[in-house]
Amino acid sequence: MTSYSMWMLEYSHCLEHPVGCIFYGTWDGSTRKFAYSYVYIEGNGHRILVDVGHDNRGSNRAYNDENDIVDFQPPDVVLAKVGVKPEQIDTIILTHAHYDHAGAARYFPNATFYLQRIELESSRWALENAHLYASIIGALDPEDVRMLEEMADSGRLRLLDGPVENLFPGLHIRTALDTHTMGGQYVVVEDGSDNWVVTGDALYSYENAEGIGGSGVPVNIGFGGGSGWRGLQIIDEMSRTAGDTDRLVIVHEYDTFRRHPSRTYDDRLSVAELILAPGESSRID
Repeated sequence: MTSYSMWMLEYSHCLEHPVGCIFYGTWDGSTRKFAYSYVYIEGNGHRILVDVGHDNRGSNRAYNDENDIVDFQPPDVVLAKVGVKPEQIDTIILTHAHYDHAGAARYFPNATFYLQRIELESSRWALENAHLYASIIGALDPEDVRMLEEMADSGRLRLLDGPVENLFPGLHIRTALDTHTMGGQYVVVEDGSDNWVVTGDALYSYENAEGIGGSGVPVNIGFGGGSGWRGLQIIDEMSRTAGDTDRLVIVHEYDTFRRHPSRTYDDRLSVAELILAPGESSRID
């Protein structure tokens, strides 16, 4: 039987994020609070992150400021809330190459990284053809792409050519190609008979799956470079895999902290406790 504990860790947020970025076709001028988070998974002898957030020490800072992101904290501060240090992380699964998911890779000296090969190659290709693709690559930092290429050359980043079942027992990587980005991926974590799905940016909100206001009509995200048709297919695939939309782990969704046990700290950032392995005590009490 697999046994994992899992937390969603907020590292910054935008207080007034355009709803049009969250829901396709909803440019009505409204805004909502938008979390910036990553997911920590522990179990079966591994300390795993799904995404790593961005790095305000370098070129990512311009993207942070342009998007009005506030209350930023680096990984050492964020991970300390669940008793972990960056150097203890052994595995990092990057859902895609955008700055707010991959930029802080420099903080994790002992981790092996996983990314779809097509994600890295299409990111480089898009940057080299920015005269055509500038309108859909606004979250792609050229410095991050260069860093990821160097990590791949050194063997620290393993480039995948499709899904991986049981990267570790009960932990699977699935693809979300041609959705938010060309080479996105997501993670499925087994918890007994239940599945939890760490969605990456295929969803920004539970309402992408449940329908705006609970209408039951799925709606694609508003910001992405791939196919809207494919985006809706992946939203449906993830929802069916999870079986319950509450088990979709959506790192930009502030409602996560209301749907699950959580704690907000003095830095105004929150941690949601999603799974506790048998015998594991809460780390947010």
